[in-house]
Amino acid sequence: MTAMEQTEQTEQTPEDAFHFYAEVRITHSPRRPELAGRLGAILGITEPRDPEVPPAYAVMVDDYDYTVQFERHELTPTGQDRKHEDYY
Repeated sequence: MTAMEQTEQTEQTPEDAFHFYAEVRITHSPRRPELAGRLGAILGITEPRDPEVPPAYAVMVDDYDYTVQFERHELTPTGQDRKHEDYY
């Protein structure tokens, strides 16, 4: 495998960055402005029946005991992944 092929395999598309246990930063949220700038991990992803409706994400915000739902545009992936064991 060439170096170029290895690079292509490890690069994630923006959609792939929003997966289970992906670490995300809350960039803004009109419903929860106090959480802007906080880190958390994606623990749930909705599966809308209508393909035109984007998924929403349940994020376990660091230092919180519950998940908060966010839309994709309210989150920025950090590129880091957390582990299943961190939460269960």
